[in-house]
Parts: sequence; structure tokens; C-alpha cells
Amino acid sequence: MLLGKFKKRFGKSLSLIREFTVNDFRLKYRGSIIGYLWSLLNPLLMLLTLYLVFSIIMKLNIQHYQLFLLLGITLWNFFSTATSSSIDAINQKASLFQKIKFSKSVVIISANLVALITLVLNLLVFFLFMLFFKVRFHGVSILFLLVILELFMLSVGVSFLLTVAYAKFRDTKHIWNFLLLIGFWITPIIYPPSRIPPEFRRFYMVNPMARIITDARNILIYHYIPDFRQMLITFIICFAIFVFGYYFFKIKAYLLSEEF
Repeated sequence: MLLGKFKKRFGKSLSLIREFTVNDFRLKYRGSIIGYLWSLLNPLLMLLTLYLVFSIIMKLNIQHYQLFLLLGITLWNFFSTATSSSIDAINQKASLFQKIKFSKSVVIISANLVALITLVLNLLVFFLFMLFFKVRFHGVSILFLLVILELFMLSVGVSFLLTVAYAKFRDTKHIWNFLLLIGFWITPIIYPPSRIPPEFRRFYMVNPMARIITDARNILIYHYIPDFRQMLITFIICFAIFVFGYYFFKIKAYLLSEEF
């Protein structure tokens, strides 16, 4: 009885996630002349600007810096878009909360899946850049799937926390945008972690995005197998944030019904 009820609710949630994800992805580019290309142009223009400044003007000497920079921007843009769009999704679907009974976590997960689809498309372009610059895929590249899983868990967990905060404090979205701006510069997107003084690097790498981006570059660009212990720590951090965010969201879900 309980198992059947669980299967029914789980199936309904999966169906809603699929429906919200497909519809939101279509709506995202509806009415746009070049559609998805806007999502691609943004990181490419940022790549061009940052590459000119840090590689040519400031002479930052890093092997395959074009790929180094593009991968960092692509992964960071996913995290930024996924977490920010989760707040917008709650706003956009507020009217549904009163009309249809469903788990509100569906809205958060679908918003992150829309961002994940864009990430996959952007990564396909990144892979073309890899081939252009003669950087081949290696056996170790399969570990990149684990990095994507870590990134997705992190973004969903943070999205859950942000949504609860937004239900109580409407300034959350503006504060988060400011924190994302700071995060871009204190995460190794433009520079490698080795630029951080050794005495501070240990604390610097507590940032899960720093660990994820660094591991992704080592795996895809430099064909270096990250330390297993460090990868395990990264996975545990991301999984812990996901679990904590989810249960905190479930406990505080009543706020969404009251505030929207």
C-alpha cells in the first residue's frame, strides 16, 4: 500500500519534472532570432575579453589557456544560471502552488535541469575547441562525468537553500547576484590555484567550485588523474550540501505556500 503510494507520487514528480524542464527550455529561447546561440555567445565573448587581458596584456602563461579559461567560464556559468533561475522559477510558478498539489522541489530540480541541458550543449562546443587545439580525449576523461554529478548536486543543494531564503527575504536574489560576482573572482576561473599563496590555499580550496573546476581541467585538458582522496572529499562536500539543502527545503516548504 505504502509502496504503491510512493511509486505513484514518485512517478507524478518525474512527469512534472520532465514537463517543466522541456517547457522551460523552450520558453527560454522563444521569440529569439538566434535562440540558444545567445547562451553560447556569452561565454565566448567573455573568453575573448579575459583572454586578451590576462594572456596577451598581463602575460599570464598557462598551457592551453584558451581551453583553461573556456572550461572555467562554462562550469561557472552553469552554477550561476542554475541557482539564480531557481529563484525565478519559484516566482514564475507561484500560481501553481495554490492550484495543483505537488512537491515544490520539482520546480527547483527542473530549473537546474534546464541549465544542465544548456551546459551539455556548451560542453559540446568546448569539445570542438579541444579538437581544434589538438587536445585529445584520454581514458581519464570518463572521470569528468563524476565532476558533472558533483556540480549538479552542488547547484541543486544551493538552489534549495536560496529558495527558502528568498521566501523569507526578498533581497536574497540581489545579495546572491552580488555573491556570484565576488565568487567569480575568488574561484580559479581566470587563474590556477597555484597563484594563491600556499598558506591560504588550504582554506581557498574549501570552496567546492574551486575544487570542481580544477578537477575538470586536470581531467579534460591535462589528462591528469586527480588525487582520489581529494575527489572523495569534493564528492562528500557536494553531496552533503545537496542533502542538507533538500531536507532544509522540505522542512521549510510551508514558507513557499505562505509567501507565494
